[in-house]
Parts: sequence; C-alpha cells; structure tokens
Amino acid sequence: MRFALLSKQFHFEAAHHLPGHGGKCARPHGHSYRLEVTLRGPIKNIPATSDQGMVMDFSDLSQLVRSAVLERLDHYDLNEVTGIRTTAENLSHWIWDTLVAAGLPDALLYRLRLWETESSYVEITHAEREA
Repeated sequence: MRFALLSKQFHFEAAHHLPGHGGKCARPHGHSYRLEVTLRGPIKNIPATSDQGMVMDFSDLSQLVRSAVLERLDHYDLNEVTGIRTTAENLSHWIWDTLVAAGLPDALLYRLRLWETESSYVEITHAEREA
C-alpha cells in the first residue's frame, strides 16, 4: 500500500486579544491568518471510483475546512467564537478538534500549520496532540 501527504492552504481574517498578556496582543487586533491542513493516508486503489489514486479529493478537503472552520472564524472575534485563550497554539488545537468533530478522521489528519503573521506560525502534529 502506498501513502502520500496531501496539503491545502486556506486564508481567513479574524480579530482576537489576549487578556492579561504583557504585550500588545492584550489589546483587540486582527490578523490575516493562513492555515495549512496536511493529511497522510493511503492512496485509494479501488478501480472505477472517482477518488482512485487519491488520499482525498482536494475539493472534499476544501469543503470540509470551509464549512467546519472558515465559516465560523472568518471575520469574527476568535475569543467569542472559540471560548479559549486565542493564542496561535491553542487555536491550532481548537481547529484540529473542530475538523475531527466535523468528520475528518483523526488518523488521516497529519499536521496543521497556522500562520498568525507572514513570518510566524505554529505547527502541530499527532506528537503534539499526545504530549
């Protein structure tokens, strides 16, 4: 059986703040987030099926991420929507949980990268989830 990594990037705009933080992020502000979702799975080899040769159709992944994550976060206040302390680290785990709850198999989800700025991102994999 052959495996592959499949990645897709998404963008969303959102506001947040970090109450009690010692820096400027304590004040309400916004970011242009970039989210990369990477799957790792077997390449399907069932002849005469539309997804033969794929881990998952890019369109299916896009639809799932858009409906489960982007429609909930894009142009919203992350503090209000998520109910968590909205650091990039915490938000990455929240997105992972949200994707799994929406039906993406946890075993298929390999890595999430969340850019908060052009040069700063957080990355989580199963290793970080299990620590």
